[in-house]
Amino acid sequence: MKKINLYTIAITCLALAVSCESDDKVIDDVLETFTSGAVLRTIDSDGSFDMFRTENTFSINIEEQDETNGELIDRVDITVDFVDNNTELADDSTLGVAFATLAASDFTINDRGLPAADFAYTMEEALATLGVDIESVLPGDRIAINLELFFTDGRSFKAADAATTVTGGSFFASPFAYTLLIDDGIEFDYEVNTSDEIDLSEGAINEDYEVSISIDDDSDGSLLQTLNIYRTFRDLTIGEDAVDLSEDEALFETFEIADLSLEEGAKVLELDYSLADLLGDDVVITDLSVGDDIQLRYEIITVDGRIVTTDENDTEYFYSVITSECVQLNADAPFAGEYTVNLTDLYGDGWDGAFIAVSIDGGEEQIFTIETGETSTGTFTVPEGATSLVVTYTNGLWEDEHVYEIIDPNGQKAAIGGPFERDNSAPAVAREVELKVCE
Repeated sequence: MKKINLYTIAITCLALAVSCESDDKVIDDVLETFTSGAVLRTIDSDGSFDMFRTENTFSINIEEQDETNGELIDRVDITVDFVDNNTELADDSTLGVAFATLAASDFTINDRGLPAADFAYTMEEALATLGVDIESVLPGDRIAINLELFFTDGRSFKAADAATTVTGGSFFASPFAYTLLIDDGIEFDYEVNTSDEIDLSEGAINEDYEVSISIDDDSDGSLLQTLNIYRTFRDLTIGEDAVDLSEDEALFETFEIADLSLEEGAKVLELDYSLADLLGDDVVITDLSVGDDIQLRYEIITVDGRIVTTDENDTEYFYSVITSECVQLNADAPFAGEYTVNLTDLYGDGWDGAFIAVSIDGGEEQIFTIETGETSTGTFTVPEGATSLVVTYTNGLWEDEHVYEIIDPNGQKAAIGGPFERDNSAPAVAREVELKVCE
């Protein structure tokens, strides 16, 4: 066994020796033929562009590193691109236009002992160099600068020459190019105050579609002219009769932005559409099935005629009202948990004798009303195992001022009511309020 082991060891050592000699030769060959490169490392970058403020600046601080620590730097040439990503009418893209040069003298030795330089430019300077009018710039377009480093020995380095580990790696961080996406420069805030679903279940509560919109161009709305709202109905559940009730996109409503209220520098708008408004003249709720939807697209036209919008659901200017069907959690027994009762008097002087009463398992009634003022909020709790829950609304005077909502333990509206028809001569009658708790 010892002889075999010694033989095996001898053979292994011989193989390793040959291998090592081969590897050394490869390394020698690489060292003899390899020419090192250079990187322009990003130390810092800052700035952004939008379609209005051409004075905005983008700046970079770059650091050069090569085998001579900068002694071979001749210059850095900078070109600029405009990439038109809104080409429905025309493609105004312009690429590779000479923009600026950093000479070797523009580099100074930084605290890392390497040559570094700064470069900054405004959007106005870039567009002027490119020959692109500001009216041609839309959100989603891009402005890019491309850097190419030249050595005194004639070699040059740019993004196309560098590996991914150089351009995108965390150590080298040397992209040789910087691209800025043009923003619309508008804060468009959209808040649905009621619900963005149409409940198709029997006895469903479908409120008006109420929305608060805030439009802030950082110039009190002076850069914007018109807000257009477009509506589309999509019949995505065509029945056995194969009739497609879908309706193509059409202008639904339009507003002059100058006519909107100004609050804290933003133009604001409150929208209130009934279910009939959303469905239009040719569609009724019985035509709907779960899966159909209504799409609302918002379009802003600027004073200089540019159009700002999106065409994908749940993006900044595009929203959907969907259809659903409640899976009722309280169909057989009360749903346990805490409920919130929110009361409002539209005139602000109390509920004039009206009230809501809540009784659990035949127990003492809990009363909710507004004695005076505009609003009141209270809660009641349904315990586990409760077998009955009775909620009633009793009318008072000035019924056209009274509004209520009851929020279930899941945070959804289980019931709403009001304002009602006014009849100050009508007797007070307790009417049951149906609560609907959905998944």
